[in-house]
Amino acid sequence: MRKKLQRQLEQHAELHFDIATVAFGRGLSHLSVTEELAPTETGAERKQLTLYRGVRTYGKTEDIVRKRRIAFRPMYDQRSLAYRLDATPDMLRVKTEFGEAYAVFDGTDILRIKGSGISLRFFIKMGPREGAVYRSDGCCQVNQLMTGEFLFVPVKGKLDFEAEWIWERRGESDVLIDIEPGADGEFEIVLHSAEHGAVKKTAYRPLEECREEARADYEKWYAMYPRVPGRFENLKQLCAYTVWICHVEPKGLMGAPAVLFSKPTASGMFSWHQAYHAMSITNDADASVEMMLNFFPSQDAFGELPDIHDDKYNNILATKPPFHGYSLLYMLDHMGGAVTEAHCRRMYEPLSKLYGFWTSLRDTDNDGVPQYNHGCESGIDNSDMFRKGVPAETPDIIAYIILLAEGLSKLAARIGMADAAAAWREKSDRLLEKLLTEFWNGKRFVARLSTTHEIVETLELEAYMPVMLGNRLPRHILDAMLDDLTDPEKYFTPFGFRSGPKTTLDGKPMPGFIGGFAQVKMLPALWYAGERELARSLIAGYCEKSAERVPGFGILEFKPEGMPDVNDFFNTPGGGLNSLAAAMFLCLAGFLEEIAVKPAAAPHEATGGNPNDFIN
Repeated sequence: MRKKLQRQLEQHAELHFDIATVAFGRGLSHLSVTEELAPTETGAERKQLTLYRGVRTYGKTEDIVRKRRIAFRPMYDQRSLAYRLDATPDMLRVKTEFGEAYAVFDGTDILRIKGSGISLRFFIKMGPREGAVYRSDGCCQVNQLMTGEFLFVPVKGKLDFEAEWIWERRGESDVLIDIEPGADGEFEIVLHSAEHGAVKKTAYRPLEECREEARADYEKWYAMYPRVPGRFENLKQLCAYTVWICHVEPKGLMGAPAVLFSKPTASGMFSWHQAYHAMSITNDADASVEMMLNFFPSQDAFGELPDIHDDKYNNILATKPPFHGYSLLYMLDHMGGAVTEAHCRRMYEPLSKLYGFWTSLRDTDNDGVPQYNHGCESGIDNSDMFRKGVPAETPDIIAYIILLAEGLSKLAARIGMADAAAAWREKSDRLLEKLLTEFWNGKRFVARLSTTHEIVETLELEAYMPVMLGNRLPRHILDAMLDDLTDPEKYFTPFGFRSGPKTTLDGKPMPGFIGGFAQVKMLPALWYAGERELARSLIAGYCEKSAERVPGFGILEFKPEGMPDVNDFFNTPGGGLNSLAAAMFLCLAGFLEEIAVKPAAAPHEATGGNPNDFIN
């Protein structure tokens, strides 16, 4: 194992990262460590290390944050120390003038910290009915609402515990825990996280074994992603690491491992994000298929997927668009026969049920066209397509369902269901015909209200989402959309398509927002449709611009006076990297490397030939 790991490490330089950008974590673990302002025992706040156990965080009140956070910092002679951090996927090192400490994950529910020359102080804000006790086995146990239980186990050194039971609040005061070095100047402490019943082990394995396990797991995860241009290699590692630590094991209501939006600031996971993660993985069909299916244990009897869930909540306020068809076709194109008959059988039934939900319960006027019942269901929460109300029949949802039916046709063919494959293809073609005859106004696609069919015209980029259909569209329609999309006054920028035509405010130009969602859906399809130089140029521009800081939901076209960093728009709070942005970058950068050596097609020349091609 050690030799194999060494060979993998020789393929690229070791990743070092700032935990203000990406938390220190471990694949499948719900725990993570970051650095932020947090209260101390004096009541003052200072920058400290913080250990989080992810729980539902749709709100950001201090009470919610408190329930998720254990602050800790290095000390010497009862004095807080300045420190420097060095983070790699397998270890977080804390360096001070008097000594150092390093933290390592031991599996998914244990954080181990070892140090010398210094001590560590943990401070935990407590609420009513929360408890903490010093146990007879020399450990400290802290129980909190929502978070569960933490057990502090001293392995080496001396553990000091301060807390007071407060009768009026039926709970403990704030908790102070110090781990001091022993006679040899060293300490080691183990933190167990559990819903309840954390147990001290009789012995703990060597820390180096934990490091090697974490490093090997990260390297295996990294290897699932496609190659990227060399200039993006370090960012690829960071993005792969970000998704790795956000991929958590099932607990509570979770039926399968899934990818959190981010750590530690938002612990929920969204259904349609998982399809982006599935298509970003092209070197491991097993992992890609698992990612595609990880939300389907929560699919209801009607085929609907929840918008968001975690281990404690399952929320269907507004579902999200069925991006799964696009993702499935991309997977089949990029992995070919690696997606086996067994894989296809696993995906066929849940995706069929998803199609059934959108074409039955989301077609209340029975006109054969799916609809959104809530603005947030499109993924563009403030979309102009919903300004006249809902239910709304929009070009993007129609295109999603066209691709989903086509993907199901390919799955059926691969598992020997020829009649079903033909039926799915007919469904796809029939809906495509409706899109072309009922939603194309001669210049662009329009939306309409369900039942009344009142037209909703919009200049949003979302109305151009049928571009993801590529050569399925008649050439004159594709050309008409390209005339708009390549107009610098409308949607074209060197970094991708902006979300709407140029605008001004008080006579000053406003920057366009170039959304990652749109580029992932539109640019590969344009490549397959023969617009190769356009697609290649825009993918490269988007990746280059995203790499100026870290990828986000998208990028700003330029930086107006007084506006924050050019990429700090819709990013994780604080400018950090979230797992969805990481997956979108991995997909586009991987596609860019894939097409780098392919010749440009003649203008408007379509690709074709392979029956599994994404565009066919």
